[in-house]
Amino acid sequence: MSPLPSVGEIHTGTVVRVCQTYAILLFDEGWTGLLHISEISYKFIRHFTSFVKVGSIYSVKVIDVDEAKGTVRVSLKRMESSDRRHVFAHEAVSSPEVSFEALEKALPAWIEEASQTKGNDFHDQSL
Repeated sequence: MSPLPSVGEIHTGTVVRVCQTYAILLFDEGWTGLLHISEISYKFIRHFTSFVKVGSIYSVKVIDVDEAKGTVRVSLKRMESSDRRHVFAHEAVSSPEVSFEALEKALPAWIEEASQTKGNDFHDQSL
């Protein structure tokens, strides 16, 4: 294994394992880093596993290195906005392929149907 990084360095790694509150990233240099849920965003993240996926690639900042244990902790939220870069594991859909035309055409009929259906209004149902 190559030497561990230094605190403050920016590295790009691939998510190889995702758990409830953390992910493990593998870096080209041969070391792994732990990305904890608290280091994703300054905002509250309810479902870490829906945000971070195996195979996603992230540029992260090294925030802690324990040479004795050989562990590295990394952060997304402490990155400068100009340095933030990530590639999701799934294929991105380009905007020309996305169309809401079918929904726009069907929506008025759905609204009409819903307004004519009695007793199915959520607010009328007792729980």
